Amino acid sequence: MKKLLFLLSIFSLSQTKAQQNLVLNPSFEDTSGPLSCSVYALGQASPIQNWKAGSYASPDFYSSTLALNCHLHPLNPNFANQPPLTGNNYAGIVNEESYYEPQYREYIRGKLSEPLQIGVTYRVQFYICLGNLSTAGSNNIGVKFINDASTLSFNPTIIPLQPELNYSGAPFTDYNNWTLLSFTYSPTVSNLDGFIIGNFFPDDETSFEMLTSTSLRRFYLLIDDVSIFDIQINFNIPNEICQGDELVLPNVSENGVEGIWTPTINNQQTTTYTFTPIDSNLESFEKTIVVNPTLVPDFDEIGPFCDEIPNITELPSISNNGIVGVWSPVFNPNQTGIYTFTPNEELCVEVVTMKVIVDKTPTFDPIEPFCEIDENFSLPSISTNGISGSWSPAFDPYNSQTYTFTRDSGDCMQETTLDVVLYPQLKFEFFSYCNDDTYFVELIANNFSLSEITNIQWLINNSSISETGNKINLSDYSHLLQEVNTIEII
Repeated sequence: MKKLLFLLSIFSLSQTKAQQNLVLNPSFEDTSGPLSCSVYALGQASPIQNWKAGSYASPDFYSSTLALNCHLHPLNPNFANQPPLTGNNYAGIVNEESYYEPQYREYIRGKLSEPLQIGVTYRVQFYICLGNLSTAGSNNIGVKFINDASTLSFNPTIIPLQPELNYSGAPFTDYNNWTLLSFTYSPTVSNLDGFIIGNFFPDDETSFEMLTSTSLRRFYLLIDDVSIFDIQINFNIPNEICQGDELVLPNVSENGVEGIWTPTINNQQTTTYTFTPIDSNLESFEKTIVVNPTLVPDFDEIGPFCDEIPNITELPSISNNGIVGVWSPVFNPNQTGIYTFTPNEELCVEVVTMKVIVDKTPTFDPIEPFCEIDENFSLPSISTNGISGSWSPAFDPYNSQTYTFTRDSGDCMQETTLDVVLYPQLKFEFFSYCNDDTYFVELIANNFSLSEITNIQWLINNSSISETGNKINLSDYSHLLQEVNTIEII
């Protein structure tokens, strides 16, 4: 069957959600007593659980469980002639009967499982159809919310209450199809856990359309599947993110509404997204997510402190670009450390780290110059202050050289050098000769110049003499001479 949708928005809202139906016994299926075969008389009690008359005029309750010849069987052609939308039962009310004076009205009064909440938006809807008893179509199909504990007693005429919701469009005239009548409502008062459906307006404020040639104007309205539910969509989505952060827009809301988001997620700039529910009876939901730029705290480099005491006792609590935060762990001036800066304002400010180097440079004792070749000598691999490493180039026992020490590990990587001096081996010989009965010994240089020698120490048989030149007269030292003599220089 084709179903039309009459939608009256009492409050314009951008957010909707779906929850369980708050109406108790929404399709009139649960009964507390036998159903009547004939139309209900004035003041007759309702056998339908959680439903009753809104005034002294009693509504009718149809059921396909009754005998086919009953007035209130749904398919009786003289009364309703319409099968239930769901289940077996539905209600019927007279919203106009021109034979009655004053103006006759029937109402049905329902009950909610819990009170409506102030400020929450609800969908209020039910299906309607004209019964065959109708001779006219009409509008002014309204809903009045009440506290169910209220004792309301009205004559079978217009209830003097103003409905919160009301269909005031063209007269409803469809005998053949169940049509959804839908409203949205946001309460402004508390303790509303009941409601009344019917026409709350006089005839001169109600539009009618005659559908038969009879002079009787009767509007007999069938009602089924009444529902009231919270339609405010809930999402656990942040209002703001940092640029580049992961953003997930779930396709199912916190309260179970499925739908699709548009446009595509963009975590680089502020965007307004629209969630369109798959259920066309629900309104779309809009969410603007602000994308904030990410700030990086900026600090000047501190150190390195190599062979020096740090000139600070703590790290700065405010960055160069004005971000306030704290460092952890506490600054230690005695060793190299990696410190983490955590901003006080966490939103879109990065946590940064800084390495502060506090270390020593390797030190070595000087190497005494070599006067002789020592092929077994090696440079020390551990400095005097306990730092291990290696030297380059490889040690050369034959030549003077400057060597560079590279440490195995550490933060202060300044080069340490060490000079090793190797004096050359002097090659010479002694020349002895006589001249006028005087015996001389002379030092003859082979690979060096005697001018480079400032002082020669002579030894005769291990006794030092005062001569320092390169030639001596042995006749002057006869007192030191023996049969076999040893002459040396040092």
